[in-house]
Amino acid sequence: MPAASASVSISVCCLTRGPTARVAAQLALFRGLASEIVVAVDDSVEPELVGPLADVADVLVRYPYAEPVDRPVGWLHSLCSAEWIFWIDDDEIPSTQLLAELPSLLAEREVTHAFVARRWLFPDRTCFLDEPPWRPDYQLRVVHNDRRVLWFPGVTHWPIEAVGPRRYLEGPIYHTDLLLNPLEARERKVRRYELLRPGQRLTGRPMNDALYLPEERPAAVTAELPADDRLLIDSVLDVESWPEPAAAPELRSATREEIDLHWRGVPVDDSAYRARLEVVERLAPMVAGENRSLDVRVANLGTQHWPWGTLGRPEFRLSYRWYANGELVVGDGLRTSFPEPVAPGASCLVPIDVVAPERPGRHTLELDLVHERVRWFGCPTRVEMEIEPCVRIAIVGADEALLGAAAATMAELLPTVEPVVLAPDPGAAAERIGYPTAASGRSYLLATDRPEGGLRGRLGIVARTGSLLADARRARRRRSPRWLSPAGLAFLEELVRADGLLVVGDDPSAGERESWQHAATCLAAAALGRPVAIVGPPDRRSGGGVLTGVPTRLARARATVHGDLAAAVRQLGHTLGVPVRMGGGGT
Repeated sequence: MPAASASVSISVCCLTRGPTARVAAQLALFRGLASEIVVAVDDSVEPELVGPLADVADVLVRYPYAEPVDRPVGWLHSLCSAEWIFWIDDDEIPSTQLLAELPSLLAEREVTHAFVARRWLFPDRTCFLDEPPWRPDYQLRVVHNDRRVLWFPGVTHWPIEAVGPRRYLEGPIYHTDLLLNPLEARERKVRRYELLRPGQRLTGRPMNDALYLPEERPAAVTAELPADDRLLIDSVLDVESWPEPAAAPELRSATREEIDLHWRGVPVDDSAYRARLEVVERLAPMVAGENRSLDVRVANLGTQHWPWGTLGRPEFRLSYRWYANGELVVGDGLRTSFPEPVAPGASCLVPIDVVAPERPGRHTLELDLVHERVRWFGCPTRVEMEIEPCVRIAIVGADEALLGAAAATMAELLPTVEPVVLAPDPGAAAERIGYPTAASGRSYLLATDRPEGGLRGRLGIVARTGSLLADARRARRRRSPRWLSPAGLAFLEELVRADGLLVVGDDPSAGERESWQHAATCLAAAALGRPVAIVGPPDRRSGGGVLTGVPTRLARARATVHGDLAAAVRQLGHTLGVPVRMGGGGT
């Protein structure tokens, strides 16, 4: 068996209620690898039967059992002193491949934890179940001994959680439960586990039923064990399960308080929902729609540990609500996780992410904690905030490079204006351009989800353009749209949110339909009363380009045409009454 690197250590740990001789034989397989073997034995086991575990373990402690079964996992890990910890249940046997794989993992500095494949032995010790739900079945069993990356929910079938890069090991552990426990005992276990953690399902069945009752799947596929693994399994299962009674070794007994100090699965009750929040900075006005971080000091006055980040449970987060004139206008704000674990009685500083409401004016910001999918804590702090208007200019064009250049020019010349690029694929465009994006009218106007050619297609584009312009005029009069599809409504809403429109990219290769949809965008913005600036030649009555034909002439009649991008941006700024930076504009 490979030996662990002299510079890296690993603790192998196990919880057990016996049979002690067989579990000791199982753990002895790790002796050439492990720096230490740490065992906690259920105090229901007679002291005279603990001898085999005392012979193999470096640390052996008695503990009082309490539901759930994984409740002591965090405590047991705290007894381990090595750099890495390998967890194994008392009915599992390592494969030869796993024992060979572990030394290379211990030398790994790029991962914080590893999952091990578990194979369920059935119907005898020569084979395992080789189809779902028994495969794949990866178990988090190897962790770096660093409490900063670990959390111990202690929930049935969920004993530990870790963050950081991870690895999946190919060498399995073999689960012997289906062999060692008769069907009646497993049926009782299924009922008990379902009550402890209800509602879990696998392969269309209750999870525990699917895993522990393979007799209900007589046609399940199995695979034979490798010969060397069969020898390992025989060496464990052929051992007499319990030893002859002998003098009891002296063992320390852990207390329930000691164990639960490391348990993060304490049931949440009203005593957990106590906190104090304090804003610790001077709050300046926010711009409508602005995303800003506010420094808040949060004190845990309850009984529950708060996990950091997305690690562990319960899912406690910081959030907020906005009120205007006493009325709720934003009822469910962004969530901010804690930057570090917060114990009862402790506090921490949290920069909380807040998005301002879209409507300007005086607002009340209410900060509070929330237990996801359960309730708000109900211990808010409130501050008054002035929300200033946000001026947005939408940018549309056929060439993505020009769109990016236009947004950069706008950021330079109109620093108080937010540029929003309208693109057919706003998510991908945002990644490439780097500025805020929204969906253009292409998918609605050109019906790209059901492309039509010929006269029928042209008539469809004309009809959809008419619907867009009609509902834009209704929106200007603050009346609800009547004619648009969901895609058209989403596009119109973006134009309503914009205070102006800039059209760039006079591209002859754009095609007639693309030119039409850009012209229709100009006409819709004009129907909303928004100023429109076009960057292009002063007169283009026919041929290719961003705007062509009848809709082009109509759009140009309602817009200001510039041959220079910077001039168009400045003109929009002057029209909207926002500060215009002199000079620059050479982007």
